[in-house]
Amino acid sequence: MDLVTRYLVLQDGLSEFVGRAISWLTLAMIAVLMLEIVARYFLNSPTIWAHETSTMLYGAFCMLAGAYTLRHRGHVRSEVIYGLMGPRGKAFCDTIIFTLGLVVLGVFFKLAVGFAADSWAVREYSNKSIWQPAIYPIKTVIPIAVGLVILQNIAELVRAVLTLLGIDFEDPREQEVESDIDPELLKAARD
Repeated sequence: MDLVTRYLVLQDGLSEFVGRAISWLTLAMIAVLMLEIVARYFLNSPTIWAHETSTMLYGAFCMLAGAYTLRHRGHVRSEVIYGLMGPRGKAFCDTIIFTLGLVVLGVFFKLAVGFAADSWAVREYSNKSIWQPAIYPIKTVIPIAVGLVILQNIAELVRAVLTLLGIDFEDPREQEVESDIDPELLKAARD
């Protein structure tokens, strides 16, 4: 089981790293929007690039945050029945969901690779503004983001199957505090 624990640490670490790294895109997005506000309203000289740039940054942020969100169990789930179940019942539901998710994500990944490849083949440019930036690099983010979610989905599926089968394993996530922000939770965890 030591191998499983190392795998989970590596995969969770990858999702954590990507999530924290792309969180900096919000600062870039804010900077672009602030520059546009100053240029438009104070200098009376609006930019032709700020809106599309902020849209592309936001799109990349939202797509790449998927694996981080899954790693932190932040995706929407109906807790009405799930919350009443024991660990093995939850593991059964998770096994079904993550297996189906793997199939759907596999189809998404295949389509996303083709979508990005087609965009690169024609060196696609935006027609939404006079600026007309290249959009094939941002379309490359789609298969990367789906691939990262697939990797985290596999880690979640491994956790669910091992729990369902009653196999003991050391889940590195169990040692974590749920919130690094809420001082009440941090204090309770230390006590």
